[in-house]
Amino acid sequence: MLLHHIFRNKEFSALFENAVLGVIIVNKEGQIVAANKHVYDEFGYLEPELDNQSMECLIPGRLHDIHKQHRLEYYKNPLSKAVCLGLGVDAVRKDGTEFKVEVSLGHYTSKEGEYFIAFINDLTKKLEADKTIQQLKGELDQRVKESTRSLHATVDQLSRQIKENERKDAELIKALENEKEMNALKSRFVSIASHEFRTPLSGILASTYLLSKYTKESDQPQRDKHIKRILSSANLLNEVLSDFLSVDKMEQENFRPNPTLFDIGVLVTEIIQNLQHMLKPGQEIDYNQECDNDIAFLDTSMLHHILTNLLSNAIKYSPENSKIELSVVRKSDDCILRVKDHGIGIPQPEQENLYKRFFRSTNAAHIQGTGLGLNIVKKYVDVLDGTIDCKSEENKGTEFIVRFKNQKVVYENHISSGRQ
Repeated sequence: MLLHHIFRNKEFSALFENAVLGVIIVNKEGQIVAANKHVYDEFGYLEPELDNQSMECLIPGRLHDIHKQHRLEYYKNPLSKAVCLGLGVDAVRKDGTEFKVEVSLGHYTSKEGEYFIAFINDLTKKLEADKTIQQLKGELDQRVKESTRSLHATVDQLSRQIKENERKDAELIKALENEKEMNALKSRFVSIASHEFRTPLSGILASTYLLSKYTKESDQPQRDKHIKRILSSANLLNEVLSDFLSVDKMEQENFRPNPTLFDIGVLVTEIIQNLQHMLKPGQEIDYNQECDNDIAFLDTSMLHHILTNLLSNAIKYSPENSKIELSVVRKSDDCILRVKDHGIGIPQPEQENLYKRFFRSTNAAHIQGTGLGLNIVKKYVDVLDGTIDCKSEENKGTEFIVRFKNQKVVYENHISSGRQ
């Protein structure tokens, strides 16, 4: 060792020898003038094998030229600095094995000359620890990802279960509400039926009894009057029963239309004939038909109910000696039905409730009815993909307009498919 040239103080010499870092002192020519025990142990040399050796003996051969260039540049402007701190530079042991070291550089001048100091720290353990940490971090990240995926799957499953429970709860609530509504509807039916059946039945019984009293030929006008009352009361009973049966039919799950091809003019004429006995004195149904094709494709039962109800209402809510106007327009793709009367009309504020179940306008309270007719008509029209509009003015009359579109297309498609 050349320590006597460098350290004359024993305490500094002891610090040099026992430092936990490798310490190398190099002269301006790049020769090692001193190295502590830590350097000899790290690089695998025996003392004093490194004395007067070139600094490049500790650098892999492929890096000698680059290292010399850096060393010469540093000598020109020597500043204390760390080289690749934490990242490491390549070093080589006596046996040729390479490893990474962290280097900090410094310099000082003495009477013997200018010297440069390299503090060397072996990064092998640190790099292995970093590698282990990275590996553990990767494993941890993988576990976190797997746990996150598992958590997401659990959350998704719980979300689906919650949604399913909410759906079932909503169905139960809806079923309960429907049950309550049906119970209320049944109670209302019983109440209405009791009232609506009692009056016509009483009329039938009274007129039947009185008929038995008119036995003479001269009593024929009285007999005709009571027969007409019986027919009117029986028709009212039929109307009530028809409404109740229609509501029951619409509540069934398999409720759907059964469209067929038919002559709409024939159907309308039949309906008008069936309603003749309902006409008040002086009333008449003025029927007008404009059809370029009489064939329609609808559910005849539903259409029969729609027209019968609208015409019956027009008769019921119109005065004697009035005209009920009915028109059927069958052109292009549309089928349009219009029923217009000149009766009591519907108050404007009440028209928004027109199609609600059991609704009856205030000016019709004295006229018998279930309040179900227009509700049923609206549902039938909706099921048949049609529309219904109402124009009404109190004491001036009411007009209902029902439209069914694409009848021509439906008809032609039905014919072309060979289902006529």
